Amino acid sequence: MRPMTTRPDAPFLGIDFGTTNTSLGLAAADGSVRLAPLPGRGGGATTTWRTVLYFDPDAGVLAGAPAIDRYAETEGEGRLIQSVKSHLASAAFSRTVIFGKTWTLESLVAQFLRGLRTAATVTDARHAVVGRPVRYWGSRDEDDDARALGRMRAALAAAGFTDVVFEFEPIAAALRYASKLDHDELVLVADFGGGTSDFSLVRVGPHVAPGDPSAILGTGGLAVGGDAFDARIIDAVVAPALGRDTSYRDAFGAVTAVPTWLFARLRRWHHLSFLKDADTLRLLDRLEQGALAPDRIQRLVRVVKEDLGLALHQSVEASKQALSGDAAAQLTCADLDLLLPVQRPPFEEWIAPELDGVDAVIGRVLERAGVAAADVDTVFATGGSSLVPAVRRRLSARFGEAKLAGGDELTSVAWGLAARAHQLFA
Repeated sequence: MRPMTTRPDAPFLGIDFGTTNTSLGLAAADGSVRLAPLPGRGGGATTTWRTVLYFDPDAGVLAGAPAIDRYAETEGEGRLIQSVKSHLASAAFSRTVIFGKTWTLESLVAQFLRGLRTAATVTDARHAVVGRPVRYWGSRDEDDDARALGRMRAALAAAGFTDVVFEFEPIAAALRYASKLDHDELVLVADFGGGTSDFSLVRVGPHVAPGDPSAILGTGGLAVGGDAFDARIIDAVVAPALGRDTSYRDAFGAVTAVPTWLFARLRRWHHLSFLKDADTLRLLDRLEQGALAPDRIQRLVRVVKEDLGLALHQSVEASKQALSGDAAAQLTCADLDLLLPVQRPPFEEWIAPELDGVDAVIGRVLERAGVAAADVDTVFATGGSSLVPAVRRRLSARFGEAKLAGGDELTSVAWGLAARAHQLFA
C-alpha cells in the first residue's frame, strides 16, 4: 500500500475530543484559525458534534450528527455508542462486541476520529494537538491518566495521525483568550466540560513566549462537569417519574421495592446501554408485569428497550440550559410523555456538592501557586456549564464579578488547540 502524504497546504488540527461534544479547529499556514464546519442535524451545519457513534447493520458506522440522524431514522435498530472518552482511564472496560465484531476502546475512538476528519474534509492532515483534561473522568491516580493518554495515542495513530501533541484543555482555552489581548495578564482558566472541570493559572499576553512552561503557574481538575449536573436532575426529577421508590409484586405475590440500582444507571447516558443485557431485560419484564405504578415502570422499560437514553438526556440538558436564563423550566420528553417542572433554586441545592468540589480545587491551585485571588486579573470561564448562574456566583464570590470573562464557550478549546498546533508544527 502506498503511504499517504500530506498536502503542503493541509491545515494543522486542534482536536477537542470531549465526553459529550467534540470540535475541530483548523490552523492555516499563515496562522489564521477557524472552526471546521461539520454536517449538523437534519442537513444543517454546525461546529460541534455530539461524541457518538451509531452502528447500523445496513449503513455501516456513522459519527456525530449524522449518527444521531440515522439513529432517529431507524428508531434505534442499530447500536448507539456514547461518551467513549469517559472509559479511557478505566482498566475495567477494554472492548465490546457489536453485531458479532469485537471493538476495542481504542478502535471506537479511532472510528469517531476518522468520521470527524472525513466530515471536515481534512483526511490528509497528519499534525494535531489534542486536548486532554487535567484529570480524566474516573481517574484515581497517575496510572489511570497514563492509561487514558496511551489509549488516545493509539487511537490517533490508528486514525492516521503521525505527529500528535497533547495539551491541557484549559491551556488551549487560555490561548483563545490571549489572542484578544494587547497586554499581559494573570488568568485563571475555568474549563467546565461534560465529564470533567479543569483549572489552570496562566500568564498570557503578547509578551509571553508561546509554550513557555514557566507561564503555567498551576493546574487542577476533578471529575465533575455538565453530566454531573444532569445526573442531579435525573435523580430528583426523572427517576421518580420512571418508577423509583415504587414497588411491584414478585412471582410469589410479595410486594418488593423496585431495585434502586436501575436508576443509578440512568444518571450517565453512557451507562444506559449496560441495562440492555439478558438478565436485566428479564428483570424489567417482571417489574412491568407486577408494577404497582405501571405507568412509571413502563416508561423505564421503554427507555431501555427502545434506546431512548439519548432523547431523555437531551431533554434533561435542555431543561438545565433553560435554567441558566429562567428561574423555572419544563423538562419535556415527548418520546416518554414526560412534562416535568424544574426550578432553579432546588437545582442549585442539588448541585451544591459539585460546586463545593470546584471551590476546593480552585483553592488548591491558588495555594500551590502562592497566588491570592486578588492578584488574578481575569477568570476566563469556558464550557457549557460555565453559563450556569450558580457556577458564576461561586467564581464571582472568590474573584469578583468584574473579573469574569467568557465567550465561545463550546469552541474556545478547539480554537486554542489549533493555534497551538500552528506554533508547534508550522
